[in-house]
Amino acid sequence: MKKDLPSSFLKISFLQLMYFHEVYHSESVTIASRHLGISQPALSQAISEIEKRIQAPLFKKRSGRFELTAIGERFLDFSQDVLSSSGEIFQWVEDFKKGSVGNLRVGMIDAASLYLIPAAVRDFRNLYPEVDLKLVVDHSANLLEKLRQSDIDLAFVFGPIVDDFNVTELRQEPLFLYAPDDQKSVDKSDWFLYPEGRQTRSFIDQGLANRGIVPRVVLESDSPEVLKQLVYLGMGCSVLPEGIAENGLHALRRFDNSPVAMRPLLALRKFDTVPNPRSETFYRLALEAS
Repeated sequence: MKKDLPSSFLKISFLQLMYFHEVYHSESVTIASRHLGISQPALSQAISEIEKRIQAPLFKKRSGRFELTAIGERFLDFSQDVLSSSGEIFQWVEDFKKGSVGNLRVGMIDAASLYLIPAAVRDFRNLYPEVDLKLVVDHSANLLEKLRQSDIDLAFVFGPIVDDFNVTELRQEPLFLYAPDDQKSVDKSDWFLYPEGRQTRSFIDQGLANRGIVPRVVLESDSPEVLKQLVYLGMGCSVLPEGIAENGLHALRRFDNSPVAMRPLLALRKFDTVPNPRSETFYRLALEAS
């Protein structure tokens, strides 16, 4: 069972431990004080202060040299561990402030995770392999709440956003109409769209209304891949981002080349947070990739 340290031990400073090590290596208070750039009395006082706090001598003098006592040898082992650990902690703090260690929590909507942000993720991992990068894929509303609660450090969502966030528009993404290859008209089609209430759905509904189209929606899904597959199988029409619809397996052809809608991809950060070099770097990489 561990015993609590006496309060006197807690008053031993890192500086005093460094002084102790210098005397040990130099075997002389005179030489050690010269190396440290302090007076001999000040160094002797520091060693005496340690001995007073541990209530035991650290050095014995033999033939004009300072040698460790048995307790001094044991104290040397412990002090080396302490100084080594403190050096590691200091280095970690410096690395943390530079952004090369620590953690980063990035929230993004599914489309961003599929084809808009992967380049930024790859580049960030290459730059900072020691950072614990966590990606959270969710709906815009949930991501905004996570950002408000500081559960994530930054978020990538489709706008517009009315909340009080630091907002940067990364790009405008076109959404195109897709139909089965042999279909010449969409007037009597079934439609597969994003769910009502989603930001993307509001863009699509407005765009279709501008074309005079009132879609007969028979299925709603948050997964653009599901919507794409249904169009590919010839079951009806959908409005999708080209990055998903026209790439990968079962690529679709546009019904026409005029976008139904444009949706802005936004990068969001909180105004009231301390600058985070990790999130700033990821934000910059996402901006470059867009």
